[in-house]
Formats: sequence, structure tokens, C-alpha cells
Amino acid sequence: MAGGFFRGTNVEQDPRFGDVSEKMIGQAKFSSVLKKPVNMSKVNLEAIKPWIADKINTLLGIEDDVLFDFVVNMLEESNTPDARTIQVNLAGFLEDKAPEFMQNLWSVLLEAQQSEGGIPESFIRNKMKELRLKREEEERAAALIRASNTRLREQSQQQRPRSGRHSRWDADNVESPSRGKPERASSSYSRSYRNSRDHDSRRDYRRRSRTRSCSKSRSKSPSKRRLS
Repeated sequence: MAGGFFRGTNVEQDPRFGDVSEKMIGQAKFSSVLKKPVNMSKVNLEAIKPWIADKINTLLGIEDDVLFDFVVNMLEESNTPDARTIQVNLAGFLEDKAPEFMQNLWSVLLEAQQSEGGIPESFIRNKMKELRLKREEEERAAALIRASNTRLREQSQQQRPRSGRHSRWDADNVESPSRGKPERASSSYSRSYRNSRDHDSRRDYRRRSRTRSCSKSRSKSPSKRRLS
């Protein structure tokens, strides 16, 4: 018996608590919703378990797996559970919050037994709304990414230099297609180079002229030089 008690024996399973249970039920205040019967065979309890866990966490501020299992066990014990007995059993855990919890839980169970598949219609609407919001958020994120990529492409095109045009700072870095060496694009350098070449040409011309004159002088005979 002790083992059964620690596994979650309720007031109906142990006659020692029968009189106490009836007395507490007579003294407690119950919502009018609890007077309506619930057929658990028409309820998809697996779909409601997450709601039960979230509601317990909200009321207590912490996760309580023991209380969660206790509530589920009481709902699974019979196809027609007694809402007033469940509230009395939960008073030791939830204290003054037990009536609020039972009112919300019983409303969900009543809605579930009238819905197709045993799932409350409000759960389905909330899930559809959640999926729609998630899809809209993903679409907004994708639109922001596309807009950002478009701006980056436009900035890259604006910063790219025009083909065939170079600044004067790039003149020394232009590769000659024929020699593979940097081209000298400066006009002042070209003029200086031409002037230097012309100067060398004139100097060579004068040197060759003096050489020819000396050669002619040596080729004359001594008699001719005296006659002259």
C-alpha cells in the first residue's frame, strides 16, 4: 500500500481520505465549467500535454515534472474524470491557483472533445498563426538579404574604374604588349629622349666630318703640300 501511495494514490483509491475529500469538496469553490462532463476517449491528450506543462510553468514559475505527471495520471485514470476531485488533489501543489488552473484545463478539454481529432480548435488556429508569422519573418529576412546584396553590387559597379582609362599615377605600371616592359607614357620624358638622340646624332656627324678632313689632309703628297 505504501508503494501505491507514493506512486500517486488519490482520494478515491484510499478510503482513509474519503471523508476528508468530501469535506474539502464541500468547502471549496468550483467554477461552473467543472460541472460539465468530459469524455477523455474523445480527447487527444498528447496534443494537450504541452499546454499543461506550459500552464504549470506559468503558475509556479518553474518546471515541475512531478506535478505534470500527477495531472496527466489523474486524467488517464478514467474516461470521465471528476473535475472537483482533481482540483482538491491539486490544492496541495497550486494552493489558491488550483481553481484557475482547473477552469482553464477543463475549458480546453471540453473544446477538445467537441473538435475533430480531439484537438481544440484554438490550438489549431494558434499553430496556423505561428506558422504564418514564422513564414512572414523568413520572407522579410530574405528580402533584406536581397536588398543588401543589390546595394553591394551597385557600390561595386560605381567604384570599378572604366576600362581603357588610367590615371597618370598608373603610367609606370602599364605593361607593354610587345616587350612586356612598362611603357613610358610621359610626354616630357619622350621630348627629352628625342632631344638627347638628336644631340648624339649631331655630335657623331661632326666627329665623322673631322675624321674625313684629316684623312684627306694626310693623303696629299709632300710636293703638293709645298706647292700649295
